[in-house]
Amino acid sequence: MEEKKKKILLWLLDLGINIAIIIILVLVIQNWIIAPFDVSGSSMCDTLNYIDGECKSGYGEKIIINEATYVFNDPERGDVVVFKSPGTEDKYFIKRIIGVPGDTLEIKEGDVYINDVKLKETYLNSTNRGNTKSYFSDFNVFNVPEDKYFLMGDNRNSSRDARTCFRNEIDLDCKNNPDEAFVEKSEIRGKAWVVWWPLSNIKILSHHKYFELELSEDQENSESLAEK
Repeated sequence: MEEKKKKILLWLLDLGINIAIIIILVLVIQNWIIAPFDVSGSSMCDTLNYIDGECKSGYGEKIIINEATYVFNDPERGDVVVFKSPGTEDKYFIKRIIGVPGDTLEIKEGDVYINDVKLKETYLNSTNRGNTKSYFSDFNVFNVPEDKYFLMGDNRNSSRDARTCFRNEIDLDCKNNPDEAFVEKSEIRGKAWVVWWPLSNIKILSHHKYFELELSEDQENSESLAEK
């Protein structure tokens, strides 16, 4: 009888240890490696929440974000990321990184310029391409500080992003506090990786390369070498 009780206790102990390990692994994966995220709103259409031929204004796609990406690497221009902005408490946003530390970004005549080079934003749909506006006439040039990033939605006409300091309402507090237009690296939770729902929209989110900026940098380097 004692032997039987001992076996039951050992079995329960083994079961408890295994359950604890599973819980720890789930928590580690969810908090440090990957995590699910529900996309709400139309600010990233057509890249995200474009379902059955239309932009969803409420909850739509479900994605997986990679939280380990930025542990050893810095966020890159073109990444679609989940983050918190200053003053939003526990509210998360999903936008695209447009400006990285050291960039001078300008919104001019509907286009975005980085360090005087016009971006070819092929991820924008025909309605938004060439139609990026600044919400204040004198708040259209942004110098991105160290360790901070400038982010905008792909659906520029329906996105409240860095141009409004991520506020739903357009107010002067944003223009008077330009630092609130930027997001710190520590506030970026992870990079959008995979759309897994609905099944018709399953895809890996590709990284956009701004070749025009690379060509400009190569040209500057060549000119510098020629001067030497």
